[in-house]
Amino acid sequence: MRNTLYILTFLLFVSCKTAQIKSELPIKNTITEYYESGEIKSVGAIDEFHKEFNNYRIGFWKEFYKNGILKASGNYKLDTYTQCCTGGICDGFYSYKFGEWNYYYDNGNLKANGTYKIGKKHKETSCEGGDEINFGFVTDSWVFYDKNGKKIIPTEKDISEIEKSSFIDEWDMGKD
Repeated sequence: MRNTLYILTFLLFVSCKTAQIKSELPIKNTITEYYESGEIKSVGAIDEFHKEFNNYRIGFWKEFYKNGILKASGNYKLDTYTQCCTGGICDGFYSYKFGEWNYYYDNGNLKANGTYKIGKKHKETSCEGGDEINFGFVTDSWVFYDKNGKKIIPTEKDISEIEKSSFIDEWDMGKD
C-alpha cells in the first residue's frame, strides 16, 4: 500500500506541467514626440524594455499635423520578425496598427475610419527569404471622406497610404 502511495505521489508530480505566462501588455511609458520646429508630432505609450534603443509604439496613440490638428488615432501592438545578425538569428522589432483607427485631414475633418484586418505580409529582412509579419489591411468596411466631409469611394492611393502607415519598424523610427 505504501509503495502504491509513493507511485501515485510520484506520478502526480511528474504529470504536472509548469506553465510559462507571457504578458500581452508590456510595461509602458507615455511619451510625446515633437517636430524639429517644436510642435507636438505624436503622443502615446512605448515599450519600456526597448526604450533605450527605439521607441516602439504600444497601446493608444495620437498623431498630429504641424498645425496642431489631430492627424490619426488608434492602437499599436509590438511584434518581431526574423533578422540575420552577425552573431546569427536575431529579432527585429516593429509596431503595427490594429483595431479601429481614425484619420483626419489637416482641416480637422474625418478622412477615413475603419478597423484594420490583421493578416500576414512578406517583409524583406537581412535573412534570405525575409519573414512574414502581422500587417493591418484596409477592408471594404472602411469609410472614406473628402476634405468637406462628404463620403467618397476611396482610390487605390487612399487605401495604399493608410496601409503603408500600418507598421513601423526600427528603420522607420528615425524618419520624419
